[in-house]
Amino acid sequence: MSITLNRRILLTGASGFVGYHMAEALRRRGDRVVALDRAVGLDLPEGVETLVIDLQDSASMVDLPRHWDGVIHLAGASIPSLFSTPAPVIFNLELTLQLLEHLRDTRVLLVSSCHVYAPSHMRRKETDPIVPQGRYGLSKHLIEQLAPHYRDRLDIRVARPFNHLGPGLRPELMVPSLLRRLSETSSDDRSPVQMAGWNSVRDFIDVRDVVSAYLAILDLEAPAHATFNVCTGRATSIANVVETVLDLQGVRREILFQGHPNSTDDIPYLVGDPTRLAEATGWTAQHTLADSLRSMMQTLHS
Repeated sequence: MSITLNRRILLTGASGFVGYHMAEALRRRGDRVVALDRAVGLDLPEGVETLVIDLQDSASMVDLPRHWDGVIHLAGASIPSLFSTPAPVIFNLELTLQLLEHLRDTRVLLVSSCHVYAPSHMRRKETDPIVPQGRYGLSKHLIEQLAPHYRDRLDIRVARPFNHLGPGLRPELMVPSLLRRLSETSSDDRSPVQMAGWNSVRDFIDVRDVVSAYLAILDLEAPAHATFNVCTGRATSIANVVETVLDLQGVRREILFQGHPNSTDDIPYLVGDPTRLAEATGWTAQHTLADSLRSMMQTLHS
């Protein structure tokens, strides 16, 4: 199941945040991209083909080819705060199960999450304990458990990405909300920036680096490992994020935190170790926190 030039790639979740950037990257390098979605009239890059198919409906999948040069599976519920019931867990599991049941002799990238890891104050490695925090992490852990059952006919790799940044990130998330709030503040305002929750530490990674990492994982021939962290390895506090935004604005303000978790599954430290991915592919993150925030601020004002 080798990957060749001018590949035929199936991309689920192409209309989502990472999906749109992934479709652009695949097109730039000459791949034929087929976006699978259950909606019509999607905003997709030029040249991307569309298949309107509902992965929850096996009858609608009759027209979906079983063989591809590669499949990148991004579709699913992806906002941890919305997992207040088991329904999105079942939804994510069902989408992936239906897809894997259908495919044959194909290289597949399943996108999991850093939220599968047990809490720790150390950088997470792929071999670290798996204890999902919250239902979102549970959904991703369950998806990972499907992989061994299909490896007799599918070449499955798993990516565990850490916190994404970049243009198009959902506006209700912390960083886009912060950028919007600070952009609406007068340049003369020197009042403290009030932040909900903890001054947590995260591993923020630019969506452009996420995409290049996913492609590097998909391109690997006979990798020694099937699971890879997608992260920078850099520990960045929320205060660091706010300070960087203020620096880009050219202002200085105090930052105050409420000092309690944003949700029941919030943890104070979540940073990854990218060593396995770097050693297997030579991949390294190319964009700084300031790069990501600057690109998001430019989009906000465009």
